Amino acid sequence: MTICSLVVYAKPEATTAVEKSIAEIEGVEIHAADPSGKLVVSIDHPDRVHCSETIMGFSNIAGVINTALVYEYYE
Repeated sequence: MTICSLVVYAKPEATTAVEKSIAEIEGVEIHAADPSGKLVVSIDHPDRVHCSETIMGFSNIAGVINTALVYEYYE
């Protein structure tokens, strides 16, 4: 099992659209969103590779500027 926590930085004007796109991804939960474009996100999935690919995939979402991994737990 892998649990990751990260901050997703989005353009402020795209925050709502980014939030909707991220919410549709399997195993991903949004815990907080700020109008300035910061989203606190967690990924919970049995496969460690899935978590890494999901984080990298965030950059393909229109409006996402960057991501910052805060925590990773792997069992």
